[in-house]
Amino acid sequence: MVADAIDELPKQFRDVIEKVAVVISDLGQDHHAYGMYYGDGMSRDNFEDRIVIYRDTLTRDFGHDHNLLASQVERTVRQELGHHIGFREDGVRDLGL
Repeated sequence: MVADAIDELPKQFRDVIEKVAVVISDLGQDHHAYGMYYGDGMSRDNFEDRIVIYRDTLTRDFGHDHNLLASQVERTVRQELGHHIGFREDGVRDLGL
C-alpha cells in the first residue's frame, strides 16, 4: 500500500520522495502516530531524511476496511512528505492532509 501511495503521487513529488528513505515499522503505538518524518527537510542536508509509516497503528485503526486503510496510508505518506518539503503540522492540515 505504501508503494501504491508513492506511485499515486504527482511526478514532481515522486521525484522528491525518491531521495528519502521510506521505512515500515510496527512501533506506531510507542509514538501514538500513523507516520513520522525524521530529518531537517529537503532544503538542508545536515541529517539523513526518513519517513516512517507505522503499520501497527494503521492496521489497528483502519485494517477492518481495505479501502479505508489504503486511503489512510496514502494520506499518511502525503502528510509525512509534506513535512519533508517544509510544512509544519498546521500547514499540512491546511493542505487537507
